[in-house]
Amino acid sequence: MTEAATTEHSDERPIDGRTARRQRNLDAVLDVVLEMFAEDMMFPSIEQASKRSGLSLRSLYRYFADPGELVEAAIKRSQAQAAEVAHLQHIGEGPFAERLGDFVSMRLRLYETNGAMFRATIHNAANSPRVRDELHKNRRLLREQFQLQFAPELAALSPRARSSAIEAGNVLTQIDSIDLLRRVRNLTVAETDLVVRDALTALLAPHL
Repeated sequence: MTEAATTEHSDERPIDGRTARRQRNLDAVLDVVLEMFAEDMMFPSIEQASKRSGLSLRSLYRYFADPGELVEAAIKRSQAQAAEVAHLQHIGEGPFAERLGDFVSMRLRLYETNGAMFRATIHNAANSPRVRDELHKNRRLLREQFQLQFAPELAALSPRARSSAIEAGNVLTQIDSIDLLRRVRNLTVAETDLVVRDALTALLAPHL
C-alpha cells in the first residue's frame, strides 16, 4: 500500500466513526422523544430530551436549533416505521372477508405501534407547517389505502353512495377514530377490532 493510500484511509476512518456516533446519538434521542409522546408529552424541550437520553445539551443543540426541529425529526423517524406497518400485500385482492380482516388488523397494529406519533403530529400541526403537511399527507395516504383495499365494493355503488361510503369509511378507519375507541371509550383491541369490522361490513357489504 502506498503512503498516499495509507493517508487517505487513515483520514476516512475518524470521519466514518464520527458519522456513526452522531447517527447513534440522533437515533437514541429521537427514540426518547417518541417515548415522551407515548407519555403524552407532545412537545418535549431539548433540556428534557437531554436529561432523559443522557446526551449533553451542547450535543443536542448541535443537532437541533430548537424543540420544534427535535419534534419534527422524531415524527419523521416514526413515520418510516409506520410505513412498514401500514403496508398491505395484494391490496384490493381476494374475498371481502379476507381483505376486511387484513385491513382492520393492520390499522390496529398501526395504532398500537405509532398512535402516539399520530397524536403528537396532530398536536404540533398548528404551530409547524412541515408537521401540518405531514399530517395532511398521512391522512390522504390512509384514505387512498381504504379506497384501494375496498375498490370492488365501492365500484358496485352508485356515484352518490360511493362518495358517502368513501368518506364514512375514511372516518371510521383513520387513526383519530381508533384512538377515540381505544383511549376515550377504553375498548380493548379485540373490541375495537369487532366494532370497526362490523361498521365496515354494514357500510360496504350489508348483505353479508
